[in-house]
Amino acid sequence: MMIHAYDEVYLDDAMETLGGAVEYATLFCDIDGQEFIDLFVASDISAEFGRGNVKYISGMSGIELARLILEKCGKKVADIEALPYIDYPPEYWVGWILAYYQWYTGKSFSTICRKITYQSMNDLYGVLHEADPSKAVSIFDDIMKNSGETNLARLRKNRGLSQSQLAKAADISIRSIQLYEQRQTDINNAQHNHLKTLSKVLGCTIDDLLE
Repeated sequence: MMIHAYDEVYLDDAMETLGGAVEYATLFCDIDGQEFIDLFVASDISAEFGRGNVKYISGMSGIELARLILEKCGKKVADIEALPYIDYPPEYWVGWILAYYQWYTGKSFSTICRKITYQSMNDLYGVLHEADPSKAVSIFDDIMKNSGETNLARLRKNRGLSQSQLAKAADISIRSIQLYEQRQTDINNAQHNHLKTLSKVLGCTIDDLLE
């Protein structure tokens, strides 16, 4: 059974809020879409939003959320109080579907957005914006699974470790390391003690290892 990020009762609010935030930042504040997503992910707001903190997902509008993120980074904000009605522009849909996917999978925004870019979501607008969100989930899952090297491999290389060195330091078989990095074994389903030890050796969080 899929465990979602927070209670579904807040999902519509979360999708509307993040959708409005991306629309406001990109269309009215002239912020590049990927830049805004990066700012959101880098802020502590994304972690709270991803946990279902009602202050962010229901307690403020998309404009208010975007302003909070942009003002923290010293970015210029537009002087409007409400978004003019446009029927689901691509910019809105990107935030809307990103919020849905994060809720549905329970993954952090940082994990998702390392693999799924603003442009890749925007490019899917034409074929997905009128489809059930489950269709986007299927496509996003494929992107997450097939987009380059695994987080484990990237983190290992950043620490300057070979597979054998990591295996020895973490007291895990080198075959296990290889299977995780080749995606033949799903690291998301790895034993907790493996994840805990790997994260300690690599100086990261368990969430950083997940795909």
